[in-house]
Amino acid sequence: MKNRRILFFDVDTQKDFIEPDGALYVPAAETLKPTFKQMILYARTHKIPIWGSVDAHTEQDQELSRNNGPFPDHCMQGSPGQQKIPETAPLKPLWIKNRIYSEEELQRAMKHTGEIYFEKQTYNMFDNPNLSKMVTGYDPVIIFGVATDYCVLAAALGFRKLDKAVFVVEDAIKPVSSEGEQKALKEIRE
Repeated sequence: MKNRRILFFDVDTQKDFIEPDGALYVPAAETLKPTFKQMILYARTHKIPIWGSVDAHTEQDQELSRNNGPFPDHCMQGSPGQQKIPETAPLKPLWIKNRIYSEEELQRAMKHTGEIYFEKQTYNMFDNPNLSKMVTGYDPVIIFGVATDYCVLAAALGFRKLDKAVFVVEDAIKPVSSEGEQKALKEIRE
């Protein structure tokens, strides 16, 4: 049996998505805070690596409505809404920018002993070219966060394309819409 390295993957637990006054609030996402806190504590206690994704938008990003995209301004770089919620605030974080890293930069990042977060400008964290290169040694991947019908779905499908075993913690995710949730969960299960 191969040596398995479990990875917890925190999808976008940022204030603009989780807080009711957030710019792109996911309905009832704030009710997940205790579950998020438990998951982070469990991973830290059991020395399971925690990685994740964070939106890091600029005014030029194509997914924003100002540029004819589907979403209003949210998680703008440096804004309070871009910050992680206290329950998932990372310890010793390394923020991986959405640009191609050199082999030396990737090696240095892989030696990081804290939590690692991949910045993105779309709902698909695999648009950050470094994630698929860095995640090779991890399987299975345990996913939690928001939103089920966008970023969580993209994460689950992306990890499956990399042939990872994927577990989505259903009581630690929330959708934008119930219709979207049903469709996303069906697609994840298939």
